Amino acid sequence: MIEKVAKQLHEGTLKPSDLNSDLLTTILGDVKGALADGYGKSSSNYDTNAKSKLQLNQNLYRFAGAKTFQELAKLNYFLGNKPSFADFKKEALKVNEQYNVQYLQTEFVTANRSGAMAEKWDKIQSQKQLYPNLTYKTVKDKRVRDEHRNIDEITKPVDDPFWDKWYPPNGWHCRCYVTQTDVEPTKGTPVGNPTPGFHGNVGKSNMVFNEDEHPYFIFPEADAKKIKASFEDLKLSTPDYNVVHTNKKATVEVSTWADPYDIEMNHKYAKILVDELGISVKIKAHSEYIKDRKNPEYEINDLNSDLKNINSVKGITNGFDNAKTQMGIGKNHYSIVFSLDNLKKIKLEDITKQLSNKFSATRGKNIDRVFFIRNGKAVELTRDNILKKEYATLEAIL
Repeated sequence: MIEKVAKQLHEGTLKPSDLNSDLLTTILGDVKGALADGYGKSSSNYDTNAKSKLQLNQNLYRFAGAKTFQELAKLNYFLGNKPSFADFKKEALKVNEQYNVQYLQTEFVTANRSGAMAEKWDKIQSQKQLYPNLTYKTVKDKRVRDEHRNIDEITKPVDDPFWDKWYPPNGWHCRCYVTQTDVEPTKGTPVGNPTPGFHGNVGKSNMVFNEDEHPYFIFPEADAKKIKASFEDLKLSTPDYNVVHTNKKATVEVSTWADPYDIEMNHKYAKILVDELGISVKIKAHSEYIKDRKNPEYEINDLNSDLKNINSVKGITNGFDNAKTQMGIGKNHYSIVFSLDNLKKIKLEDITKQLSNKFSATRGKNIDRVFFIRNGKAVELTRDNILKKEYATLEAIL
């Protein structure tokens, strides 16, 4: 792969700010696997802490993008003397060894340890009523840094600001850890700072690599706008789907770039569709570049679909109208998912009246099907079902 990238740079068909999806994906795979191993089996279980797990993976994706740029920029530097491709290839192999072997070893360990400590933070939060304090621990050997040895055995409350600065890992190859306890907190706090790039608490920030301090994230001002644009393009072209739920018939896949603030609700209803109807659902990437309309949440049966969590029957009409703006541009076909969980009382005719207003021989042609979810049950109505007024399955869940 590195030879192909080098050839593109040498020929001028690739610029560092373009990024490169193959290189980015390779870098991402290395650190992503390390994070998952450190976090443990629950890293792909979005039933709990879905937002933090998603944001951890988003941080790794941004890290991979930033590292891709820095590696390409360093390679590009060697083009200044207009070398032959043979000479340039030699330099490219050296840079690849530096970035993807030497640096990677340290980055792999950091991602692995951060995953373990992020998972540990979740457990700490669940047990802090019984064990309200944490004690900082080093391994107590000659390799321990002076700054870390200086805070060894310090005990502070779980929610003390001390852990916003000193929750491990606190440096490259840091082996420190914490234990949860009910012993009395230590008075006073020693002076000192973690290694630059490690200020923060991975369990709260959901960042393995600090995006404010890590040197990979320092971009030339002239390239910053183009890098961001290339990155947004990659989010859509390489959304990085991960299976987070499966049964014998179907799966829920989540893009690393799904909206973390909606992930818990979107995951909840996607699981119901999978388990109740046996259809696979993808929770799509959320792009900042889609500004004229809301990002559709799902992909179902290879079609865009959007979740409408309505609070009244009128929300059905509004949901259809909004979906048309979001996804009904031109001749695009799509589907809509309605959650009825917020409606305490609802009659079948309340819904069918709304459907009749939207579906006819000439209306609603782009809507392939409509899904309704209520109290953990789901039904699927095709356009044909609606035109024929076949509502028995819908009535059964109301």
